[in-house]
Amino acid sequence: MSRVTKLVNAIVSCFNKLHSNVYLIISFYGILVIAFVALSTKWFFHAHLNPIYPALLPPAWWANGDLNHILGTNAKGQDIFDYLLIGYRSSISMTLKAVFYVIVIGGLINYLMFFISFLRPIILFIFKFCMVVPPLLGVIAISMVLEDDITNMLLVIGLSYTPRFIYNIHQRAIDEWHKTYITAYRLDGLSPFSIFNHYILPNILPVYLTEIVSLFGSIILAITTITFLGFANDVSRPDLGMMMFKMKDIIGTNYLAFLAPGLAVVVTITLVYLFNFGLYGRRAGH
Repeated sequence: MSRVTKLVNAIVSCFNKLHSNVYLIISFYGILVIAFVALSTKWFFHAHLNPIYPALLPPAWWANGDLNHILGTNAKGQDIFDYLLIGYRSSISMTLKAVFYVIVIGGLINYLMFFISFLRPIILFIFKFCMVVPPLLGVIAISMVLEDDITNMLLVIGLSYTPRFIYNIHQRAIDEWHKTYITAYRLDGLSPFSIFNHYILPNILPVYLTEIVSLFGSIILAITTITFLGFANDVSRPDLGMMMFKMKDIIGTNYLAFLAPGLAVVVTITLVYLFNFGLYGRRAGH
């Protein structure tokens, strides 16, 4: 079988898998829409935050609304729909960046913990302590000591969720290590490195992906909450939390300007969890 044929078969198999149940269909195409919106904010929607429009316009379907401004404008004359698109892209970008760093750092530490046994008690003790510290408390403490910017905020959020991520994956790997089939491989003389990479890692992959999904949902909620409370608000890089923080002043006249960022976060998290459930949740249930 040629490489082209193998590639085609792999693509067809992946396509069939993504259409195997309604959860995957809804979440897959929903995530594609999210990716399109996030990547095409400027070149397709031409979104910007220049205050050049009439101030305090209501949504387009309300009285005195303007079809050119679907969600209206704020007190500065900025288009709220454009603000939503730019803030959404920023929130997704920051969340993915934080998740990536947690996965990379967590993967390295999990490797060290698995193969260097004397490090486990020390690292696990530190992690149990760090897991009880909420991200918001860490951001408040850091903002009092260091500069209150987005980089420090992402650093604190990442450090807050890294211990939980590493701990859960490590516990699952250890549970797999003590199973009968792994013991058989060990008695056959197979090295721990080969066992971990060829048997344990593939078997805990669903748990790994579930932890990543949980991590994504937790981090985007943490970022939105922290910036909504007024921390690390960078006007050059607005996110959904900052948008809610800015729009609370006009909630009495245009509540959709305040609710839209929150709905965007809810829809995003729901689609990501549906995708994970479609891949592994139904299989686990059977």
